[in-house]
Amino acid sequence: MNYLHFRKKCLPKGGYGIHSPFVFDLYTTTIENDSRESVFESIEVYRKELLGCDIGIIRKSIAESLNGGFRGELVKLSRIARTASVPPHLGRLLYRIVNRFKPNVMLELGTSVGISSMYIAKANPQGVLYTIEGDEAVFGIAQKRFDTMNITNIKPICGIFETELPSIAREVPGFDFVFIDGDHNGTKLLQYFNVILPKLNENSVVVVDDIRWSNDMEDAWRELKANRQVSVSFDLFRCGVLFFRKGIAKQNFMLRYGPF
Repeated sequence: MNYLHFRKKCLPKGGYGIHSPFVFDLYTTTIENDSRESVFESIEVYRKELLGCDIGIIRKSIAESLNGGFRGELVKLSRIARTASVPPHLGRLLYRIVNRFKPNVMLELGTSVGISSMYIAKANPQGVLYTIEGDEAVFGIAQKRFDTMNITNIKPICGIFETELPSIAREVPGFDFVFIDGDHNGTKLLQYFNVILPKLNENSVVVVDDIRWSNDMEDAWRELKANRQVSVSFDLFRCGVLFFRKGIAKQNFMLRYGPF
């Protein structure tokens, strides 16, 4: 679905046309209310440092990445920060969702240089964030920054999702918040979701980035929101948000956020 089609189908800003009290409150107070918090400043300073950085690293990625550079390629950190990191408006969204629901156990698939990880972890210092990155070189950059900023509630893991995700799932009692961003492949997205699904509860929130990256990602997103355990879904054009609340009639919303 292209952007013009999305704009024709989505509800207007302000929550007009939303009849669910849960969805209306969440959209108007948490998603649409794009306030700036002081904790964002240090994260965005880090982003600016990377964007202005001339240093290059040799990609040691297990999975190939068109935007972030292929395995064995010398790539500048500025390119990775520009193409593989979440934009500021999505970082703020992740922060506000986590800050609202205060999830105890959080999971991120795709650490990259750690910008999204910081937004998530700082939103709820009492929770723990497991974040997986498949590129050793990029992983090292993120881990060093976590230590420098003294963010102690992040557990960074270097490895492939297919191996590390089941291992974490066996270790934790459940996932209260999940951000999936590291592998833009619809088939794999569904595989990861199936591993995560048994560990979700009715208060869990799952955010999927780049749902319009490709046709197979769009197909996977449609399958995710149709899952019988998903009660409410938000399509924000770039990303999608899934809820699993009981006692709510199944609804799918197309809503505007940020530049969309």
